[in-house]
Amino acid sequence: MISVLFVDDNTDFLTQFRPVLEKTGEVRMETVASAKQAIEKLKSRSFDVIVCYEENAPVNGIEFVADMDGIGFLRYIRSMGNPTPVIIFHRKGDSRVTFEEVSNGAEIVVQRTGDLRSPGADLVTLIKQAALRKKAERDVKLEKDQLTAILSATPLGIFQMRNSVIEWINHPLAALLGAPESSIVGKPVRSLFKTDEEFMQVFRDLQIHRDVLGNGCAECELVRPGGSIIACTLQARLLDPLDAKKGGTVVVTDISDKKKMRDAIKESEAKYREMMQNTQSIIVRMDVQGVITYVNTYAAAFFDYAEADLVGKNIVGTITPEKNRGGHDLSMMANDLGFNAEGYAINVSENIRRNGDIVWIAWINKAIRDLQGHIVEVLCIGHDITDRKQTGEVRISTDTWKDQVVADTDVRQEVFDSVFHICTEISIEGREGKAVGTTFLIGDTKNVLAKSRQIMLNAFEGHQPDMRMVTNPDLNENIKEFAQLDGAFVISGDGFIEASGRYITVDSSKVTLPKGMGTRHNSVAAITSVTRAVGIVVSQSGGGITIFKNGQILKKISL
Repeated sequence: MISVLFVDDNTDFLTQFRPVLEKTGEVRMETVASAKQAIEKLKSRSFDVIVCYEENAPVNGIEFVADMDGIGFLRYIRSMGNPTPVIIFHRKGDSRVTFEEVSNGAEIVVQRTGDLRSPGADLVTLIKQAALRKKAERDVKLEKDQLTAILSATPLGIFQMRNSVIEWINHPLAALLGAPESSIVGKPVRSLFKTDEEFMQVFRDLQIHRDVLGNGCAECELVRPGGSIIACTLQARLLDPLDAKKGGTVVVTDISDKKKMRDAIKESEAKYREMMQNTQSIIVRMDVQGVITYVNTYAAAFFDYAEADLVGKNIVGTITPEKNRGGHDLSMMANDLGFNAEGYAINVSENIRRNGDIVWIAWINKAIRDLQGHIVEVLCIGHDITDRKQTGEVRISTDTWKDQVVADTDVRQEVFDSVFHICTEISIEGREGKAVGTTFLIGDTKNVLAKSRQIMLNAFEGHQPDMRMVTNPDLNENIKEFAQLDGAFVISGDGFIEASGRYITVDSSKVTLPKGMGTRHNSVAAITSVTRAVGIVVSQSGGGITIFKNGQILKKISL
């Protein structure tokens, strides 16, 4: 139901017309006899539409506001902020009355004679159109006000532009620029930039670069009124994607802190790369499939390659042989490094130079993870530990790390060296073409023997002392032969072979080791956790050597 305030001019015609309108059931009318009465009525309530005379016919006994015709009445209520739609009617001689909606000039003409039902329906239509138009305007204004409130509440700066002129900005953008809104609105967008070239470049970027939602994107520097610079990103919903200057809505994000951090990271990375290029260490980065993503200059020179010849290639077949001398397949080495990065103090492996020379490298591996904690790359820092004897034999040097192994034990360095090199020969050569796995426990023999038992004949029992010293090179072949049998070798810190074929009786249920390590590794980890012995395990399945101390993996050597 549409409420109508009808300001009557007290003519017989309109008195007859009112019932016709009310009978339609769509209009509820309230009638007053003058503009003055209408003004008083509007002070206490509102109406959807006002219908008012253009000129008041003089009638005795009615009080009117001086000179208050329909146009004057309209001006007065508009001055009071009343937006109600107004339809003005005026008489066209004695035969016609014209109704005209003020806001858009729509009008109807009613004959004063004849059936009033048809013109009454026309007037109802005119009233409905005025009311609906006003409602639509209110809805649009409400939506605009709500949108403005939302845009002003967001922490992001926003402005609207048309034909390269700023038409509106929100409060956060004014605060970001450090200027009142009134000093920015109406200015050309160019005023936000230092130079014409930067302005043109940004508008080109907005037309070229798109985000996933299709908005134009650009990175730029905006200028505050005082001349200071703000690093920002712009996201623009353009009216014409091919011509940014036509206008659109632009979201401004302050990235000053992010840019400072990014610049600092770039500077840090530059220093980091310079350091890596100039260091005398072998530095290689690779993904979890073993594809090399970076090598420093020293690494490339060490392996006798150009840097470009290594990046993008797999380590297997370049700096790591596809098959080692013992025939073990090294194709899974990269995956092992990827999954176990940071799991071992040092990983020693047999590597190869471009000319085929074998070198032994001690690698320290550092996992590089993504935001979800998954390993995406491995940083490997290596040192050449190749021991090149005058005889031409190439073996692993323990000089740089054996101190760490024998510290706080009764194991002599030369004893550890002898046992370790026997282990490397077993790992590489096997026995009669077959892979061999075995265990050596060095030092703290009293406790080791107490926590183990004999499971087969001790092959060294009854021999002369000089034939039981592991440092005697004449024993190497015998040790490698007995390594095929079950059980561990127990060797004193000064090199005396106490026993072979020992079974470790320590509970290993509390030992936690990486996946892939079997019973032999778990047993050695367990006994070294309750004694001061050093344990060395040669893996039959992979040929690698693992050194244990204090229940932990101290080094893992891939051969």
